[in-house]
Amino acid sequence: MKRFSYKPLYVLVSGGTGGHLFPALSLCRKLKNHGRQVYLITDERSQNFNHAKDFDKIYPRTIHRTAPVIGRLMLYLSILFHFFYCYFLYRKINPTIVVGFGGYPSVAPLLAAQLRGIPTVIHEQNALLGKANRLVAKRAYRVATSFENVEWAPVNTTLTGNPIRPEILALKDEPYHAPASTDRFNILVIGGSQGAKIFSEIVPDALVSLPLELQKRLKVVQQCRPEFLPQTKVIYRQSFLDVELTTFIEDIATQYRQAHLVICRAGASTIAELAVVRRPAILVPYAASLESDQSYNAAPMVKANAAWVIKESEFTPEVLSSLLEKLMLNPDILTAASQAMQAFSKPDASEKLANTVADVIGDLLT
Repeated sequence: MKRFSYKPLYVLVSGGTGGHLFPALSLCRKLKNHGRQVYLITDERSQNFNHAKDFDKIYPRTIHRTAPVIGRLMLYLSILFHFFYCYFLYRKINPTIVVGFGGYPSVAPLLAAQLRGIPTVIHEQNALLGKANRLVAKRAYRVATSFENVEWAPVNTTLTGNPIRPEILALKDEPYHAPASTDRFNILVIGGSQGAKIFSEIVPDALVSLPLELQKRLKVVQQCRPEFLPQTKVIYRQSFLDVELTTFIEDIATQYRQAHLVICRAGASTIAELAVVRRPAILVPYAASLESDQSYNAAPMVKANAAWVIKESEFTPEVLSSLLEKLMLNPDILTAASQAMQAFSKPDASEKLANTVADVIGDLLT
């Protein structure tokens, strides 16, 4: 390890969605706390997130991805142009290391770095090494993983965990208290940054079909897509449920703190957050993902009895209602699930990832 006579330049490359961008943002903040320069190469989707002030410089690129055939050709051409753009950009900015966080927009910057002999590290958020990362993993100096066992991972892996947002990390020591079988029961329903259509279709019918005495115990906070908000309200008005519907949850940390049970997808960031806050969850993996990565993410938690998984094809009001009734009447099951979640918690993921990346170039983070 050494101290550089100049400021090392860390270039982070990421797809523009939250699942890829949030870990990159977390690493950026950790490196900036140590006085390092950090640039970001991403795509135009990242403009949906408020992160501009965190990086020293951002290079948002347009990557075309539309309908099959012509759209696929446009995608390949975009990646090719992106490759040459990054290749010559690196000659100008001279990065010390390039760190990738997955997503197809990260492929070209990483390949360009590897061709120029710049050290590369990739971070895989899921329990299945994504296609983009598989293309560059063998030539990467290190592959940082979020799960202990990752399908398709090469031998040069280091378990770091998946960095999460600081406001959620602050809950890591918050105790979980399962409600008694007659107490108020708080359910949080989230479906990613824009809500999940299937939750708006299934969850209201499931809750309304619960016995009246259970309905009266419930407090529900549910994220909905705007187009499903009116019809979801109509269903809940026919019940005795205390429900708050919203298209976006501003203070997700407070909702996690108050929740006794979470109904959600099994995306990598969500899994990491659930583990840190130790909230029992009913997971519904996204069936349309190309390689069922969310099913891989959910499997370890289900095996450890920390969560319950329902496939989309089996996610019906009847199935959900039956499981909810069982959990509401048996708080010991929830307590045991929360305790089992502890095994998956990695609150020091940001620090471990920063040290893993810095170690590759011999940078001493002090």
